[in-house]
Amino acid sequence: MGIGVDRGVEVHFARRARTAWIGTFFVCVLCSYFPCAVSTRAQEAPAEEVRSDRRPVLITVDDLPIAGGLHREPEERARITDAMLEVLARHNIRAVGLVTWGNVNGPADIALLKKWLAAGHELGNHSHRHLSYTDTDVETYLTDIEHARGKIADLLSEHQQTLRFFRFPMLREGSTTAKLDAMREYLRESGQRNLPVTLDNQDWSFERPWARAVAAGDEQAIEQVAEAYHESLHLSIRHHERTGDQIFERAVPQILLLHAGSVGAAQWDRLFKWLADRGYRFADADEVLADPAFAEPHAYVGRRGPGLWDRILTQRRHQQARQEIETLIERQVGAWNRGDLEGFCADYTEDTIFISPSGRSQGREQVLERYRKRYPDRSAQGTLSIDVLDFKGHDGTEVSMLGDARPSRIHSVSVVGRWTLEHPDDTSRETATGLTLLVFERTQDGSWKIVRDASM
Repeated sequence: MGIGVDRGVEVHFARRARTAWIGTFFVCVLCSYFPCAVSTRAQEAPAEEVRSDRRPVLITVDDLPIAGGLHREPEERARITDAMLEVLARHNIRAVGLVTWGNVNGPADIALLKKWLAAGHELGNHSHRHLSYTDTDVETYLTDIEHARGKIADLLSEHQQTLRFFRFPMLREGSTTAKLDAMREYLRESGQRNLPVTLDNQDWSFERPWARAVAAGDEQAIEQVAEAYHESLHLSIRHHERTGDQIFERAVPQILLLHAGSVGAAQWDRLFKWLADRGYRFADADEVLADPAFAEPHAYVGRRGPGLWDRILTQRRHQQARQEIETLIERQVGAWNRGDLEGFCADYTEDTIFISPSGRSQGREQVLERYRKRYPDRSAQGTLSIDVLDFKGHDGTEVSMLGDARPSRIHSVSVVGRWTLEHPDDTSRETATGLTLLVFERTQDGSWKIVRDASM
């Protein structure tokens, strides 16, 4: 489900999509704050944004055979499937469909999946019950994934095909390092590759308002939902496209997430035309995944499921923050070893708190006075070294106007280090060593300062 927003966001977004006045308000607000952010029918892709070279994009469709529980009648499910396959064929698209096996309701739905295969599309694993990995223990989650893998693999074997891809429901790959590692090991052992998403969006949230408008025969509501659908996808695609291009400093291939349903069946033709006008060409999985951008490692851990570019961007932010913090620590150590205690304390905030077995100091001046009393001269100060044993950056979640939840910038960092104080010129003094926990916060000018220091 893309980012996997909370149910409250889904309800809010669905209401917005089917309300007449809010569509106009939505466009006006965005245009006010982000000129040229929202396209119009007459100018959906500004000329300067359309590249002369054709950027590859892989189309992926989640929750096959039909997403959600709105469309239960076999005849309706078949009509929606035929419409989706027809528009994909019209644009010569070879998609990857991710099957949620719990959505497969007997032989009629098996027949729908076989239609996807007969049309030349590839099927992958999207779990059995569409569980949130954040809220599910590893054993239960793996059991659910494996159940779906077995069923889909059996279906593919009838067509002499092999199951290659898995996609995490709600793109949630692990809320802890242990969970992340467990799933990666399982995927390696089972021969499945995680199929990431780079162009994430909230297309699924339009299914209910679209179905209601169609059922009511309300042409005005249908038009409003359609316009909101495209405005939302255009904004999301532009954002993620820009993020990926900035990371790699080139136009990188993309993987678009869509969901199987009636609104997509009705609106994909217009969406695919917009993508083509924007400079994209539709490519298969092998071509897109062969790009080096998809080989860049990351170890993103979080409760929500951002797209791949946000994961890589967060990884790079953490790497940069670590380099900056290590440079700061080196600067501190250099000041200490020059006998410059004021320089050593310069990276503490004015209201910092220092804790040690000998007591508590409040504020930079108290910390500086403590060091002056404890280490009154160069002989007492000796030679300091600090080894970083553990580094953890702390980022939050930002929610966009569209309801997408993405990792925020790193606001604070905690470091566990081992300090060592030697006295090479004074053999009467023993080497001292201990552990320290340092908490850094980023200031308004972008620099880092120590707000908490617990040394022992």
